[in-house]
Amino acid sequence: MQQKFRQVMKHGAFFACAMFFAFSISSVGQAAGWPKKAINYVVVFSPGGGSDTFARIVVKWLSKELGVPVNVINKPGGNQIPAINYVAKASPDGYTLMQEQQAASALKVMLDIPNADELIRNRTFGPMIGGGANALVVNNKVPFKTLGEMVNFAKKDPSKFTAARTGGSFSHMINTQFFEFVGIPSDKVRWVDYKGTGPSKVALAGNHIMFVGTGANSIVTMHRSGDVKALAVTGPRRLSSLPKVPTMEESGFPGFEMQGWYGISGPPGLPKEVVQRLDEVAKKLSKDKGFINDLDKLAAFPFYKSPADAKKLVLEETEFYRKMAQAKKKN
Repeated sequence: MQQKFRQVMKHGAFFACAMFFAFSISSVGQAAGWPKKAINYVVVFSPGGGSDTFARIVVKWLSKELGVPVNVINKPGGNQIPAINYVAKASPDGYTLMQEQQAASALKVMLDIPNADELIRNRTFGPMIGGGANALVVNNKVPFKTLGEMVNFAKKDPSKFTAARTGGSFSHMINTQFFEFVGIPSDKVRWVDYKGTGPSKVALAGNHIMFVGTGANSIVTMHRSGDVKALAVTGPRRLSSLPKVPTMEESGFPGFEMQGWYGISGPPGLPKEVVQRLDEVAKKLSKDKGFINDLDKLAAFPFYKSPADAKKLVLEETEFYRKMAQAKKKN
């Protein structure tokens, strides 16, 4: 069972999260001399979360490479749908982009969101640029010190175990899949909904909830300061930024590995010249020591795929998760 789950999650790890733009057939004139002004970079979650933290590293380097300001615009809530529609309706001129991330498409099909396929395809795909490990985190007042102790506590009475849930996010998937993996029905856990990891981390530090599963890059500072405690990371090895935090296998739960990926999408019809320029930048940054060092500080790493490969992977894995959801319904 655990080996099978490992294969499932490793496949999912290379999923739709990432930085895409595909070749489109827009007019060449729209892209002439691009970029000439500031670019809006839409993040579908609130400030302070893993996606937002990663995005601010990306825009710093995009701005450096492109020679214009690249500004993060946070549009949280609604299972990402309002933000996706906002970008889809924007002018395809390269000045409105959106950060994609791991499991975005997967959750849409797994949650039976209406018109999920249209939401997933209604964009221009581009290159993947990076990713990161995830962490299982608790507040400092909980009556357990290890992941094993936490699982035992939650199993006794899941309704008393409070966990954060951010609809349509990779964090949502981590939390749900983790509880199912350890034998705790996820629908029995006491979920508390938030519009992003940022607000959920504040609630965690304030002892309003017990647990958050999220990108490790978003909790490094809070863990080091003692505001929260990371019990485990979901990658195959410990992180240099969280060296004392054990892996899932070291914690007694081998087979659960989930790592997220990030990327960018644009409106339908984004000019191929814009896509090609962004692809060049993403490929260059994947080998840039400064960019790599910035990501490493946040428990993240570069991960490049071409626009064509990114699109192919997103669509393949969307179908993979659709079948997973259908199989779960039959059971």
